[in-house]
Amino acid sequence: MTRRHTRCRRGAAMLMVLVAMATAMTLVVGWLASQDNSALVASNATRAASARASAQCGLELAVALLQSEAPWQTAHQDGWILQAYPLGEAVVDLRLIDETTGLPPNETTNLVRIESTARTDAMVQSAKALATVHPFDNESMADLSGYAAFGSSSLAVSGASRIRSWEGSGMGERVLASLGSTSFSGRTRRDLESSDVCLHVDDATTWGSAGDFRGTALPTILGPMGLGLVDLPSLPDPIDPGENDTETEDNRHGWRAGNNWSNGNNWLGNFGFNGGSGGSSGTTISAYQAMNINDDLNADGDLHLDCNATLRVEGETTIFISGDLTMERDSAIELTDTATLTIVVGGDVDIDGAIIGGPQSNPPWWGIWKARHIDWIDPQRIRLVTAAGATPASWTISNCSLVQAVIEAPTAEIDLNRATILGRLAGEHISIQRGARLYFDHHAASDHGLKAVADVVDRLDLMDLRPDGLDQFGREEMISRLENLLDRPRGVAATAPIDGWWMHRPFPVESTMTRCGGDVTRWEDAVIASADTTGRVTP
Repeated sequence: MTRRHTRCRRGAAMLMVLVAMATAMTLVVGWLASQDNSALVASNATRAASARASAQCGLELAVALLQSEAPWQTAHQDGWILQAYPLGEAVVDLRLIDETTGLPPNETTNLVRIESTARTDAMVQSAKALATVHPFDNESMADLSGYAAFGSSSLAVSGASRIRSWEGSGMGERVLASLGSTSFSGRTRRDLESSDVCLHVDDATTWGSAGDFRGTALPTILGPMGLGLVDLPSLPDPIDPGENDTETEDNRHGWRAGNNWSNGNNWLGNFGFNGGSGGSSGTTISAYQAMNINDDLNADGDLHLDCNATLRVEGETTIFISGDLTMERDSAIELTDTATLTIVVGGDVDIDGAIIGGPQSNPPWWGIWKARHIDWIDPQRIRLVTAAGATPASWTISNCSLVQAVIEAPTAEIDLNRATILGRLAGEHISIQRGARLYFDHHAASDHGLKAVADVVDRLDLMDLRPDGLDQFGREEMISRLENLLDRPRGVAATAPIDGWWMHRPFPVESTMTRCGGDVTRWEDAVIASADTTGRVTP
């Protein structure tokens, strides 16, 4: 009989138990070891989070400073405005850099790079932001330079007339504005409907009548604004007809003096123009006459240019016209390369097939002036304005005329009729019709005036136009803040928190954080590059 032998397995079981016990002991020892440095890891994470939050708070503190009347543009040391400033459990250093120049700020700085560095114990974190400061002050509201056309009582554009950007001027946003009624048809209406042109109006009633156009409500809650605040020059006292022709302090710049006029190398005196009796009936430049001026002149009545007459301006000149300005076909008021001109008119204006601006070498054979026909001159070098205290007037620019100028006529009804303006236009009533052109040069926009304020108010949703707008108390607070734009006294320069500039924050500031703890920009670039490499859609 065969006997079976059974093997003993108790040795293998013991080995497995020993392995399990060793694994458990390793895990326990590892866990116990981790407890020795977990407090340090947690402390570092807490300090990093605290420093990072403090750096972000530093950015908010800097923005509050920029919003205030603190003299941050000059009261700094190499850009440092706060150093070792206690904030929460950290200390914060704040530095401002002019983003345009890369240097510390100066009186003209309004684009600012904010650098905030926070330290919690030995943990250092940084945050950066780019801020735009809107430098509004008491005089800002009179600045209408951001508008291509501004009508204080009405604005109408009809037919094939167009509002265009001047090529090469930055091609920014073209904006029309009116404090009264509006009427648009034809090409301009389609431009408004397609958001190619923007409209600013003063209230919901006018806004509704304008149709579904992209635009902004003008902040009339801020008080006086627009043409009522435009700085207009006054006319000089009339020339006394009883005086002789001897040059005196009072009539030195009068038409009768004669020595401001020249034709070639000859002084003209009364040759070639009709000054009337003592200048009271105004001045006429006869047909085909070419006159040169290089000083201020007082027409003391009307100024009339016959057909093909030319008035050439050679210096920094102001022409005062107490009566009317009339220009017949093919007449011109031309500027040399370095000249500037202000024309102050007390009465009506009738420019019929004439030119005000630089010499033109390529006039159209027929029809109105278009961009391809125009030799550019900076329109800010020429200003055509009504005189201070002038009565209501009629200004007509018609029949293929070209005017390169800033036109500001608060009491005038301006009719741009089959003519072209290169510059901007502001008046009480404005009508642009029969294929007229208005070319807006965006270099003329200062971004400091009414358009900029309207844009800021729109972003803040002061009027609560959207369902998710500010509540009543938030809206009242923002209105109170923006009203200070007009209330701040001239020359006030707060220098310490006790003067109230921490609380008084009248200057709107837009800021965008560009870095916090790590380099956000590089991280985004890396993500985009990775997406491009893998063929996925770039985020």
